[in-house]
Amino acid sequence: MKWIITTSLGMDERLVARAKALAQSFGVVYVERGKASIKKLQNQYGHILVLYQDRIVFEQLGGKRFFFHPDTALLRIKSNHDPLLDLIGESSKTICDCTMGLASDSIVMASAGHRITAVESSRLIAFIVSQGLKHFDTGNHKVNEAMRSIEVVEMDSLSFLRQQPSQSFDILYFDPMFSEVISESQNLSGLTGLANPARLTEKILAEAKRVAREKIILKAHFRDTVFEDLGFTRLVRSNQKFHYGIKIRGR
Repeated sequence: MKWIITTSLGMDERLVARAKALAQSFGVVYVERGKASIKKLQNQYGHILVLYQDRIVFEQLGGKRFFFHPDTALLRIKSNHDPLLDLIGESSKTICDCTMGLASDSIVMASAGHRITAVESSRLIAFIVSQGLKHFDTGNHKVNEAMRSIEVVEMDSLSFLRQQPSQSFDILYFDPMFSEVISESQNLSGLTGLANPARLTEKILAEAKRVAREKIILKAHFRDTVFEDLGFTRLVRSNQKFHYGIKIRGR
């Protein structure tokens, strides 16, 4: 995928220096913004990572944008009830979110007092989301602390799990890309072309069984047969577009 790095129109020397260092780190070209519009730069260079003073936005061809915002997680936290937290239980757990993405699930779990390690195979997603977790201000001190506590690891889940000792996490959580698109999930539109589309496999599950101390939780589209294919107990959620599956250690 071809892309460049530039800054917002309201740049200063510090922001330009950061953009140049980031371009070198990613091995892509830094382009001086000047007064050029994003559209004009896209016509010339393709996708663009834009550094602003307070955020990072990946502007994709076709109008899609990817940036960090914990809006979905905040709504779930304010609801005071979440089905994922019900599956985890009330006592504090060590949890590996093996498919971080936008980190909404990680934020919800961390805000409930759980210790989260979030694994993401896409370097670009891992960078944008980790920066958001470190710096985004939700206006809620408790949620901010929860986001800062999440440890982000840039690695594919199979490689990460292979490096972990047996029974090193209480719970492993998987939320791979859905087998069918949920049209209502507009906040995920910018993620689609960047995220790893790989499915949960027997090979990954074998390592997950070794690493999980208590259980493995899987989230997937309600039409997906992955629960039955891999031996998860499907927890049906009436009138919901996704279900959870659970696999207790030793079963």
